Amino acid sequence: MRKLSVWRIDKFAKTVGEAALSSTLSGFAVPMNAEVEDFIRNKALQATKLKSSISYLVVDEDLADVLGYFTLLVKPFTIQSKQLSSKNRRLIARFSEENAETGDYTASVYLIAQIGKNYSIQEELQMSGNDLLNLALDKLRAAQDLIGGKLVLVEREADREKLLKFYSDNGFMSWNGRYDKKDQLQYDQMIRVLESVA
Repeated sequence: MRKLSVWRIDKFAKTVGEAALSSTLSGFAVPMNAEVEDFIRNKALQATKLKSSISYLVVDEDLADVLGYFTLLVKPFTIQSKQLSSKNRRLIARFSEENAETGDYTASVYLIAQIGKNYSIQEELQMSGNDLLNLALDKLRAAQDLIGGKLVLVEREADREKLLKFYSDNGFMSWNGRYDKKDQLQYDQMIRVLESVA
């Protein structure tokens, strides 16, 4: 049985040293998403130190390597009421505030801002995307226990159909589209309700 541990990146850096962390992460590879790769290599530690987001590393203790990571934060999310079916409007109204003038809803959501597994590791030793996502959801459930909250948001590039299937299979529903001028990309914003584990 594999021995996996989940470390907050800043605590891992204190344990192994920032130079060792940088060396380890320099080989972290996500060939299909340069942004996810660049973030863990160059930005995640500083963002965590500043508390603008918190990144977690999944470490295989036997391999002494990072199998994957995820980055979490809380952010406001506005949903235009005209885009909602009556069923989804009832759902979102339970977890958000309605703007009386526009009828739009704003909720605080948990955002899985980055998530990626390390493809530089031999394929048979890589962790599955489902396992990585479940570890992220477990961290959010721990936060939920402390401060409440119910909605989890992910954003995927709209043209990445495999990601649509992956997130849909894991309980996320498409709610909203967003165009990022800087990236010049269309994103699909997907939400799920975070169930507590008794």
